[in-house]
Amino acid sequence: MPRKEKYPEKCPWDSGPNQTRANDAFWIMTNGEDMVTFTKSKMDTNYFYIEKNSEDKKSFLSFQARLTYQKLLEQGYWLEGSREQKYSQRIHIQGNTE
Repeated sequence: MPRKEKYPEKCPWDSGPNQTRANDAFWIMTNGEDMVTFTKSKMDTNYFYIEKNSEDKKSFLSFQARLTYQKLLEQGYWLEGSREQKYSQRIHIQGNTE
């Protein structure tokens, strides 16, 4: 039986209450040295460009970008500038002050 993909509840490009990053030009996720950039297509808003570590950009449908975003979160990636990332960095810095 195929595994069902979890549809992400919120992505940073969604509009709605408490969504402050919906109008950003791009969104960057990081995990150590790895960096993944999501950019919404200006020609067709149903498409996103996803680029990993300055490789070639690839075009994805909106639902594919959402699933990719969810998978990256599950793999330990953080959205740059997110509240969760800042909290994690603060704990990491406090833990190294011994």
